[in-house]
Amino acid sequence: MTYQIVYSSKSGSPMQTDDLQELLEHSRRSNAANGITGALVYEEGIFMQILEGDKDLLNDLMEKIRQDVRHENVIVLQEREVPAAVFVGWKMAFVSATPKQVAQWAGISTANEASESPHETIEDQNRTAQFAQDILALLVADDTTKGKVE
Repeated sequence: MTYQIVYSSKSGSPMQTDDLQELLEHSRRSNAANGITGALVYEEGIFMQILEGDKDLLNDLMEKIRQDVRHENVIVLQEREVPAAVFVGWKMAFVSATPKQVAQWAGISTANEASESPHETIEDQNRTAQFAQDILALLVADDTTKGKVE
Protein backbone atom coordinates (compact mmCIF):
# COMPACT_ATOMS: atom_id res chain seq x y z
CA MET A 1 0.00 0.00 0.00
CA THR A 2 1.05 3.57 -0.68
CA TYR A 3 0.40 6.41 1.73
CA GLN A 4 -1.03 9.65 0.37
CA ILE A 5 -1.19 13.10 1.94
CA VAL A 6 -3.02 16.04 0.41
CA TYR A 7 -2.31 19.41 1.93
CA SER A 8 -2.69 23.08 1.26
CA SER A 9 -0.81 26.11 2.50
CA LYS A 10 -0.47 29.79 1.89
CA SER A 11 2.75 31.09 0.45
CA GLY A 12 4.88 32.89 3.03
CA SER A 13 5.70 35.45 0.34
CA PRO A 14 4.76 35.84 -3.32
CA MET A 15 6.47 33.18 -5.41
CA GLN A 16 8.14 34.25 -8.63
CA THR A 17 8.93 31.85 -11.47
CA ASP A 18 12.53 31.45 -10.28
CA ASP A 19 11.35 30.71 -6.73
CA LEU A 20 8.98 28.02 -7.96
CA GLN A 21 11.65 26.51 -10.20
CA GLU A 22 14.09 26.31 -7.28
CA LEU A 23 11.41 24.73 -5.06
CA LEU A 24 10.55 22.17 -7.75
CA GLU A 25 14.18 21.26 -8.46
CA HIS A 26 14.86 20.69 -4.75
CA SER A 27 11.63 18.69 -4.33
CA ARG A 28 12.35 16.51 -7.34
CA ARG A 29 15.85 15.62 -6.13
CA SER A 30 14.68 14.90 -2.60
CA ASN A 31 11.58 12.99 -3.68
CA ALA A 32 13.54 10.82 -6.11
CA ALA A 33 15.96 9.90 -3.33
CA ASN A 34 13.07 8.95 -1.02
CA GLY A 35 10.69 7.24 -3.45
CA ILE A 36 8.10 10.02 -3.12
CA THR A 37 5.82 10.99 -6.00
CA GLY A 38 3.17 13.64 -6.33
CA ALA A 39 1.94 16.86 -7.84
CA LEU A 40 2.08 20.49 -6.82
CA VAL A 41 -0.39 23.19 -7.77
CA TYR A 42 0.43 26.83 -7.11
CA GLU A 43 -1.93 29.69 -7.84
CA GLU A 44 -2.24 33.18 -6.38
CA GLY A 45 -0.31 32.42 -3.21
CA ILE A 46 -1.93 29.05 -2.49
CA PHE A 47 -0.16 25.70 -2.64
CA MET A 48 -2.15 22.48 -3.03
CA GLN A 49 -0.12 19.29 -3.12
CA ILE A 50 -0.59 15.55 -3.29
CA LEU A 51 2.32 13.51 -1.91
CA GLU A 52 2.62 9.72 -2.17
CA GLY A 53 5.06 7.26 -0.68
CA ASP A 54 6.11 5.67 2.59
CA LYS A 55 4.02 6.92 5.52
CA ASP A 56 6.97 7.70 7.80
CA LEU A 57 8.85 9.52 5.05
CA LEU A 58 5.77 11.56 4.19
CA ASN A 59 5.21 12.49 7.83
CA ASP A 60 8.85 13.62 8.05
CA LEU A 61 8.41 15.63 4.85
CA MET A 62 5.23 17.25 6.18
CA GLU A 63 7.13 18.34 9.29
CA LYS A 64 9.76 19.96 7.08
CA ILE A 65 7.05 21.70 5.07
CA ARG A 66 5.46 23.02 8.27
CA GLN A 67 8.84 24.48 9.29
CA ASP A 68 9.56 25.94 5.82
CA VAL A 69 9.13 29.73 5.74
CA ARG A 70 7.72 29.45 2.21
CA HIS A 71 4.61 27.83 3.70
CA GLU A 72 2.12 29.31 6.16
CA ASN A 73 -1.07 27.80 7.56
CA VAL A 74 -0.28 24.27 6.43
CA ILE A 75 -3.46 22.22 6.55
CA VAL A 76 -3.54 18.48 5.88
CA LEU A 77 -6.72 17.97 3.92
CA GLN A 78 -6.53 14.22 3.73
CA GLU A 79 -4.17 11.40 4.55
CA ARG A 80 -4.82 7.76 3.83
CA GLU A 81 -3.51 4.53 2.42
CA VAL A 82 -4.23 4.06 -1.27
CA PRO A 83 -3.89 0.87 -3.30
CA ALA A 84 -1.32 2.47 -5.63
CA ALA A 85 0.31 5.81 -6.27
CA VAL A 86 -1.63 8.05 -8.63
CA PHE A 87 1.45 9.93 -9.85
CA VAL A 88 3.65 6.95 -10.61
CA GLY A 89 6.75 8.15 -12.43
CA TRP A 90 6.47 11.78 -11.33
CA LYS A 91 9.06 12.96 -8.79
CA MET A 92 7.00 16.13 -8.50
CA ALA A 93 4.65 17.18 -11.24
CA PHE A 94 3.80 20.87 -11.38
CA VAL A 95 0.51 22.30 -12.55
CA SER A 96 -0.10 25.99 -12.99
CA ALA A 97 -3.84 26.11 -12.67
CA THR A 98 -6.26 28.91 -13.24
CA PRO A 99 -8.11 30.32 -10.23
CA LYS A 100 -11.30 28.77 -11.64
CA GLN A 101 -9.69 25.30 -11.76
CA VAL A 102 -8.38 25.58 -8.21
CA ALA A 103 -11.82 26.73 -7.04
CA GLN A 104 -13.47 23.83 -8.85
CA TRP A 105 -11.10 21.28 -7.29
CA ALA A 106 -11.72 22.78 -3.88
CA GLY A 107 -15.47 22.85 -4.33
CA ILE A 108 -15.76 26.62 -4.22
CA SER A 109 -18.56 28.15 -6.21
CA THR A 110 -17.05 30.64 -8.64
CA ALA A 111 -20.48 32.20 -9.11
CA ASN A 112 -20.73 33.62 -5.59
CA GLU A 113 -17.05 34.61 -5.33
CA ALA A 114 -16.78 33.08 -1.85
CA SER A 115 -13.89 34.35 0.20
CA GLU A 116 -12.94 30.85 1.32
CA SER A 117 -9.57 29.64 0.18
CA PRO A 118 -9.01 26.15 -1.25
CA HIS A 119 -7.15 24.89 1.83
CA GLU A 120 -10.28 25.52 3.91
CA THR A 121 -12.77 23.70 1.72
CA ILE A 122 -11.63 20.26 0.47
CA GLU A 123 -13.73 17.92 2.55
CA ASP A 124 -14.01 14.40 1.19
CA GLN A 125 -12.18 11.61 -0.60
CA ASN A 126 -14.29 11.92 -3.73
CA ARG A 127 -13.27 15.54 -4.20
CA THR A 128 -9.62 14.65 -3.61
CA ALA A 129 -9.82 11.81 -6.13
CA GLN A 130 -11.32 14.21 -8.67
CA PHE A 131 -8.57 16.72 -7.86
CA ALA A 132 -5.94 14.09 -8.68
CA GLN A 133 -7.72 13.11 -11.90
CA ASP A 134 -7.97 16.74 -13.02
CA ILE A 135 -4.27 17.30 -12.36
CA LEU A 136 -3.40 14.16 -14.32
CA ALA A 137 -5.59 15.33 -17.21
CA LEU A 138 -3.69 18.63 -17.31
CA LEU A 139 -0.36 16.81 -17.21
CA VAL A 140 -1.34 14.48 -20.04
CA ALA A 141 -2.51 17.45 -22.11
CA ASP A 142 0.79 19.25 -21.45
CA ASP A 143 3.67 18.19 -23.72
CA THR A 144 6.30 19.04 -21.12
CA THR A 145 7.79 16.17 -19.14
CA LYS A 146 9.59 18.16 -16.46
CA GLY A 147 9.67 16.01 -13.37
CA LYS A 148 8.87 12.83 -15.28
CA VAL A 149 11.09 9.95 -14.28
CA GLU A 150 12.85 8.65 -17.38
